[in-house]
Amino acid sequence: MSQLNADSCYIFTDTETTGLDINFSQIIQIGSILTDESLYTENSQDIGCRLLPWIVPSPEAYLVHKKVESLKEDAMSHYDMMKLLRSTWLDWSKGRNAVYITYNGHRFDEELFRRQFFWNLLPLYITNTLGASRLDMLSTLQLVANFFPDSLKLPISEEGDVSMKLTDWSDANQIEIENAHDALADCVQMLELAKLIIKDAKPVWQSSIKGSSKIGNLDILQTEPFAMIGEVIRRKKFTYPVTYCGQNPKMNNEVAVADLYFDPDQLDDLTDTELLEQISNSGTAIRKVRINKSLPVMPSDHIPNIDVYLDIPYEQLVERAQKIKNNTKLQTRVSELLASNQINYPPPKHLEQTVYSGFPSDADDLWMERFHTLPWEERSKVLDGFEDSRYKELAERLVCSNNPESVSSQTLEKYHNFINQRLYDKGPWPSLDKTLDKTRSMLLEASGEKKAILEQLEKSLELKSDFK
Repeated sequence: MSQLNADSCYIFTDTETTGLDINFSQIIQIGSILTDESLYTENSQDIGCRLLPWIVPSPEAYLVHKKVESLKEDAMSHYDMMKLLRSTWLDWSKGRNAVYITYNGHRFDEELFRRQFFWNLLPLYITNTLGASRLDMLSTLQLVANFFPDSLKLPISEEGDVSMKLTDWSDANQIEIENAHDALADCVQMLELAKLIIKDAKPVWQSSIKGSSKIGNLDILQTEPFAMIGEVIRRKKFTYPVTYCGQNPKMNNEVAVADLYFDPDQLDDLTDTELLEQISNSGTAIRKVRINKSLPVMPSDHIPNIDVYLDIPYEQLVERAQKIKNNTKLQTRVSELLASNQINYPPPKHLEQTVYSGFPSDADDLWMERFHTLPWEERSKVLDGFEDSRYKELAERLVCSNNPESVSSQTLEKYHNFINQRLYDKGPWPSLDKTLDKTRSMLLEASGEKKAILEQLEKSLELKSDFK
């Protein structure tokens, strides 16, 4: 079956982690649910793993998700968990176009997946390759809150603020879930909310699925007569009529849209410097968006009673949108300004931060495949075969943590020095000593289940401290 003409399937997925830093936190549980396009559940997976030796977990995180089984040495290895996840997703999506659905995942879970595939010498990308696309339901529910507020029950405070917490949306809509803050339970919440959206706010779901791809997002932003962005920022709702007005030729994921509440006639009179000042992420006449991520955007003609959400007459917005669409000179200027104003970030300091610092060569790709096929006791023999020093170091970590007796004393000493650095040196990662002190302090006031969790975490941290 051609992948382009294949049926779609949905893969809802969520993680539980040791902390909130995408570079230095570890995934310890992954839940996934496979459905067809009608949201009929076909399969599910719930997998977890033990802590890596150099990861210091956050006590606050463990009090939320309660995954104390990850503190046990007989749990699955992180390497085996990530390999199993990848093979399961590829098997589920075989011959189908998968849409990977997360909640706030484009900022967090997706970045974790890519980094931890990288840690384990596995291909980074899976949710946007082989016909796959990705949807962040946080954007979907922002559209519901703004443009279809009567379709679902919104989690609204007495002050009129809208909560964007997944559990609050589930509670408001009487979705009963056991084990809140469990990865698989969060997948169930997403699935049940998706069913309600399809039933009562179908245009939102259709726009969200279309916007799960870059081409789809671009098409929505170029829609006739114009598109509507509906955001919830700090629990407040904001809506904007917009239309496409440029794309960065050096980085085509970056697109500019004109806010139609600003008079487009004034833009032509601006100098390049003045026009650049109007290009920002929000609050200016021209806004930058990233089309490779979910956007809370949909065509204006898919919103019932559109006039309710507009600050100026609909006909005036249609006229302004046409002026922008027909102004190719302005679009060219904006595109060129986007290209000339790219930010140069400093090079990453630590290996985990180099996930996007270049693709592996063909030779390293083949060497990774060979690495994965060998028994652990033989993998130390191929460590020197990587061209890229990043992959050699990651391979050394894998072999030392899974089969330390097979490596040389020099490699083992390097690995032990790395662990000591991560446990005790100051860096962007959590400190073992400070985390142990915090855990003990929290234990003084804890009782019941919280006390039991913190006691197990304290014991695990004390075992790490014995490593020094």
